[in-house]
Amino acid sequence: MTNEIIFYTQIASIITFVVSLFVVYRVLVDQKDATIQLLKEKISILSEQLTEARSSTPDLLAQSLSARVNLLQAELGRLQEDNSSTQEQIKHKENELNIARQNAEKLTRQVSHAQELLQDFLCPHCGSALAQREYCSESFEYNGRDVDIDHEFSLYECGYSVIDGSPSDPCTKKAGHGV
Repeated sequence: MTNEIIFYTQIASIITFVVSLFVVYRVLVDQKDATIQLLKEKISILSEQLTEARSSTPDLLAQSLSARVNLLQAELGRLQEDNSSTQEQIKHKENELNIARQNAEKLTRQVSHAQELLQDFLCPHCGSALAQREYCSESFEYNGRDVDIDHEFSLYECGYSVIDGSPSDPCTKKAGHGV
């Protein structure tokens, strides 16, 4: 082999290496850009879900239903005063009003039920959240028989704790600020 062939072969392999390097770099950059775009879309979706969740809290839903009931009552009053409105229109608005009232009552019952269920997870003195709840069993022998006793321990964020239904440590927050 001549020196020229070896020289041109080395030049060709260097150029091929550099081109391959740029191709791999470009693929990695495109993949990074696609990942960034996907994350932006996920952030946008999560932001929309957060906004929707904030606007659909039980209090806001109750206010919305209450406003709708008031609006329907006012509209029904106008229809009844208007001599040109038909009985069919009035009945239709009365049905809408009844449906809105039923939805408001249903939401009120659900919120009340949720609050009742939540009471097991809040400090009875200050309303702090339940931090820890553990159950354990104790076995011992009494008069020749094995006896199992179950124990429950509940600890709230305020420091209040309950062992087997009896208070163990007091609530460290001021009383009267409960739920």
